[in-house]
Amino acid sequence: MKVAKLIALSGIALSLSVGCVSEAHALVNGDVTNARKAVGTVMIVAGEGNPFGAPPGVVLVNVTATLIHPQVLLTAGHFTFFGTEGVPPFLRLVVSFSPTALDESTWIAIDQGPGTQVVHPSFPPGGINDGDGLPEPGVADVGLIFLDSPITDIEPAKLAEERLTRGDIGDRMKVVGYGTTVPDPNGPQIPAQHFDGLRRIGSSTLGLLLDENWASFNLDPVKICYGDSGGPTFHEGRIVAIASDGAADCASADWRARVDTHEVKSWIKDTIRGRFGPRGND
Repeated sequence: MKVAKLIALSGIALSLSVGCVSEAHALVNGDVTNARKAVGTVMIVAGEGNPFGAPPGVVLVNVTATLIHPQVLLTAGHFTFFGTEGVPPFLRLVVSFSPTALDESTWIAIDQGPGTQVVHPSFPPGGINDGDGLPEPGVADVGLIFLDSPITDIEPAKLAEERLTRGDIGDRMKVVGYGTTVPDPNGPQIPAQHFDGLRRIGSSTLGLLLDENWASFNLDPVKICYGDSGGPTFHEGRIVAIASDGAADCASADWRARVDTHEVKSWIKDTIRGRFGPRGND
């Protein structure tokens, strides 16, 4: 499994199964923002001797991630799934919390060894298709990335205290992402096309609570696209879901992975506590 995952990760450019790494998902119809400072983007960057022929420093793939603890990022499980056993040395893994994330001076290195990235235990061994515009029943598309050193100048975002209910359907909620606003007609490309490194914010209304893991949002007007994967949805100032599947056309679906339910929140909190110990009034 370790070799298979490393091959899958290094073959990101060739197999869009990391097409989850279709993550190249910017908010279509979103606005560039300096707000939501806890939201950043995790980037896989070409290093020396990479097999893609990409110049060192080129961003191959990106996702959106949110600081929810001084040393923990919340993002899409379909991204962390491919990094649970490590990232090859010819790639670099970095995060930026800058609203202009292509500024390399803002890049923070992420450890590339095994155990730095984790995925929710419901995630299937073969991964999921995050570009088919459909939810994955029984799967929580949620992952965490651990940082070596705490981020001290950004206040972590908070998870929702209360779960969403049918009474919340129709509520307008904010979503933040670093995705592309111009989806490629041929699907996500590696290196990421049209990635401008800008943080965007927009809103759409909750349309459906499918089950404990999935919520669908109306495309009114924001649509999620490549690179928005993992982007947080805020309701009453707290995170209730993260972007997962906006379909290949970035226009016909908007499925988000719920993080407001007891089961998912318990996994997140227990995983963080197991890694770093209790914090504050946790």
